This record gives sequence, C-alpha cells and structure tokens, in this order.
Amino acid sequence: MNIKNFVYGSIASFALTTAASSSVYAMEVRGKADVPYEGGFFSSNKPSPELRQQAIEQAKKSAWNRYTSTFSPARLNGYQAIADEVLANLDDYVVDIAVLEDYVEQDSRIYSVSIRASINEAAFNARLNAAGAGSTAQAMASGELFTFIFVTREMDSLKSFDARRTDIQVTESNLDARQHARASGGNASVRESTSTIERSTTGGSMQRKANEVSYRTRSSSDVDAAMTETLSGYGFDVVGYPDVVANCGGSEPAVINMEFTTSDEMTVSTRSSAINAARSCEINFFAVGTVDIGMQDIDPVTGNQRVTVSVRGQVWDVSRRLPRNVASVGPIQYTGIGPETDIAMRNGLRLAAEQAAGALADQLNSKGLR
Repeated sequence: MNIKNFVYGSIASFALTTAASSSVYAMEVRGKADVPYEGGFFSSNKPSPELRQQAIEQAKKSAWNRYTSTFSPARLNGYQAIADEVLANLDDYVVDIAVLEDYVEQDSRIYSVSIRASINEAAFNARLNAAGAGSTAQAMASGELFTFIFVTREMDSLKSFDARRTDIQVTESNLDARQHARASGGNASVRESTSTIERSTTGGSMQRKANEVSYRTRSSSDVDAAMTETLSGYGFDVVGYPDVVANCGGSEPAVINMEFTTSDEMTVSTRSSAINAARSCEINFFAVGTVDIGMQDIDPVTGNQRVTVSVRGQVWDVSRRLPRNVASVGPIQYTGIGPETDIAMRNGLRLAAEQAAGALADQLNSKGLR
C-alpha cells in the first residue's frame, strides 16, 4: 500500500524559479531516491526528519548524475578529474531544492522522494575551468587571445523542387506462327494462324534537387556579448573581430555576413584572409559559426512565446603557419522562452551562444590547448 504526502512546510517553500535570461546558470533537473527503513523509523505513517533528509540527499545526487549524463565527452573528461571534490561540496552546485512528492511503500518498507533542483552552472563552470587551465590567472597570463565571428541569421526564402520521376518500360513480344494443311478430294488448302505474347516490366527512378535556402542577417550583439562573457569566464582574452580587421586587415565582417546569407561556409579566399589577419594580430584561436533563428510557436507548458535557435561553429588554432581545426560544435538546437517573441528570440540566441562557447572551450581544455 502506498501512502502519498505532498511535502509541506519549509521544504515546500523552496520553489524553483528559473529566469529564461539566466538559464545557462541555473538548469532545472529532477531526481528521485528510494530509501529502505526499519519499523521504528515511522510514527503515524510519516518519515522521520532524519530519514527524509537522507532521502533528499540521495535525490540530489540522482539529479546531479542526471545532469552530468548530458555532458559531451570533452566536458565529462574534465569533470572526472574533480568529481570527488564536487560530490563532497554538492550543495554549491545543486541549489533551490523543491520536493515534489514523497510516499511510503509500507509493504516493501521503502520511503521514496522526488525533487526538482537547479544546477548552478556558473559555479560549476568556474571550477571546471580552473581545473582545466590550472587557474584562471595562469590562463590569462599565458596570453592566449581568442577572436570569433558568429553570424546571426534567419531564413529569408526557401525554394523547394518537386521530385522528377523517370519511368522505364520494357516490353517483350513472342510470335507463335502455325500452319495447318488439309486435303479434300483433289483440293488442298493451307491455313496459317499466329498469336502474340507480351510481357511488360516497369521501373524507374526519382531525383530530387536540394532545397535552395537564402538568409538575411541580423544584429549579433546578443550573441557576441554572451560568447565573450562565457569565453572570458574560461580564462581567454577575447578580442573583437572588428578590432582585428581595423589593426591587422582581413576580411570585413560585412563580407563574411554576405557570404553566409547563401552558404554555410566562407569562401576559401575570405577564410584565408581572416585567418592571416588573426595570426598577424598574434591571435591564438579564431572561431567562426552561424546562429540561425528558427521556428516560432507557443510553449505548451507556460503559454509563453517560444523560439528555436540552431548554432554551429568551429575553432582554428592559427598560431602556426597552417591553421588547425581544433574544436567544433553543432548544429545543436536550443529554445528561448519569453512573454513576447522578441524576448524569447533574444533568450534563445543568448542560450545558444553561451552553450556553444562553453562546448568549444571544454574541447580546448580537454585537448590541453589552454
């Protein structure tokens, strides 16, 4: 028999509130724990405070394990080096606990609790970065400069093509001719008959031409601010790409933006010009990517506006004569939510930029390039 109780009092007061604009710093996760108990633990079918706290602690670890299960291989590799320390200080990273429900399985003597919690990603990222770089001060002193240009786009037109079908029919014919002779008295006659058998085989193929998509670009100020903030948190010295162009030449941002309106890649000459300029300015890492604004609809849970954003990008190590592609991300989709479409879109852009920058930095840390 189950006896369910919605937890009350001070525990229930830890309601979780996650602002869309700070979603990268507080990711919502859930956890569950099942704790066996002895007969003396309960009175009036209610768990003791000690058992309840024990179950909540285990549920927090469950929520944390669910969070770390989403890590990329590079991020997981960095986390494993500090896992014992993080678990020993889990309250620094798993915050805003809200107990959703608890119940007792009297037959099996199990007390179960389900929680919702927020992950303090800002604190965890800072600790992870310190482990990967030795210390933020050391990384800053190493003089590693990072510049990037991520183009924000939204679809302008989509031209699709109907499938073209080619049908092939092969017909085989067999002719059967027979002669019949008949004699009667002094007269003879010959009768000839023919029959035709036809077999038809049909087949063919279909060919579809790829869709032609063109984009229009939008301001990348939200993306630039979010990526700069995240990369700076990882210990990089971020230099704006327009400053690289102003001091060392290279492809103008407007030229790069124009090329990305009809393609997902820069031309070879444009990329070469940008990389050479970054190298001339003694930049270590140069990143390029796109952030595409996608579908807009209503979030069924909150009723707010919802905008999907897709991000992709890559990082080159340009410190040597031949640039090396040392990190990449995407395409990955993220969702921004807000009371208005513009707010939802900006939240989505910021979230996508923060997550992409973090993923790229994690890969650089994992490869020991910091």
